[in-house]
Amino acid sequence: MKLHFHEPPAAQKFGGLDAAIRSMQRAMETLGHTVEVNPPAGVADAAHFHGMWQPGFPSLARRYRALGVPCVVSPHGMLEPWAWMHKRWKKLPYWHLIEKRWTRRTSCILATAKTEADRLLRFFPRTRIAALPLGLTGDARPDYAAARAKLGWSDDETVLLFLSRIHKKKGLDLLLKALTKIPLPVRTRLVIVGPEEHPAYAAQCRNFANQNAASLPQIQWRGAIWGDDRWAYLQGADLFCLPTHSENFGLAVLEACQCGTTVLTTTATPWASPLAQRGFICEPLVESVRTVLSAFFQTRPSPAQRMSLAEWALANYDWNVLAPRYAELYASL
Repeated sequence: MKLHFHEPPAAQKFGGLDAAIRSMQRAMETLGHTVEVNPPAGVADAAHFHGMWQPGFPSLARRYRALGVPCVVSPHGMLEPWAWMHKRWKKLPYWHLIEKRWTRRTSCILATAKTEADRLLRFFPRTRIAALPLGLTGDARPDYAAARAKLGWSDDETVLLFLSRIHKKKGLDLLLKALTKIPLPVRTRLVIVGPEEHPAYAAQCRNFANQNAASLPQIQWRGAIWGDDRWAYLQGADLFCLPTHSENFGLAVLEACQCGTTVLTTTATPWASPLAQRGFICEPLVESVRTVLSAFFQTRPSPAQRMSLAEWALANYDWNVLAPRYAELYASL
């Protein structure tokens, strides 16, 4: 098949979204399909629009319809409740005037999980909605001891990792507050990796950490780390923490799992059910986060448990498993 991918500008798809799209592209090409990125509208078997709110997408979709090319739209969380309320004063008129007209005429709206698909029914009551997860973005596997040696983390300390954008939606403040009134292991380290997307919110988190330093673990603020450099953090951590308020998929959760690292996340992600017996799931509330942290501190995942978690992620989210399902969806259109 010949596929056209249309994507937001680089500044709007950094980090997880860009990694997800590139891994999808490589997987389809490995199957023998051709993928062109942001080409002019032309003859293809399917055109896949990644993301929304792009001024050029409506006119491209019209040209594809005129050519009889089916179009797929992946909102990638841009219509999730939290995202929808952000700058709603601007999105609401744009939705009614422009966005809903072209998206509702597409052949398929593609969600990354059933929970997102269910919520999209509100926006697309008569459009076909499908759900396919994103796949692994790299080849990293469990390598706990080597990763900790590389990062200078000792064997006797418990390392908590927050790796995400420092944005109110991601819940870093919940994690910090939850850690202040809880018995901690003797040596505990919190490593915070991610760009300070909202400087004012990041400053609030830093100020809280400074004011409560006596009751918090040692904290390392590492800033943005992308690409292969991030894998050592995911491999060497004892617990990956994402107490998010909203997540349509949560690619970093999957990346932690493929490295064998236990995950703490919330019911606001699609991982509550898949990780119910494999991780620590809570509500995006301070007390709920504190409860599951307390439960985690009473355990320590064994090497066998880490390997089992990684094998589960590989069996269910490797692109060798998922790419044929995407190809089947495109072909069905």
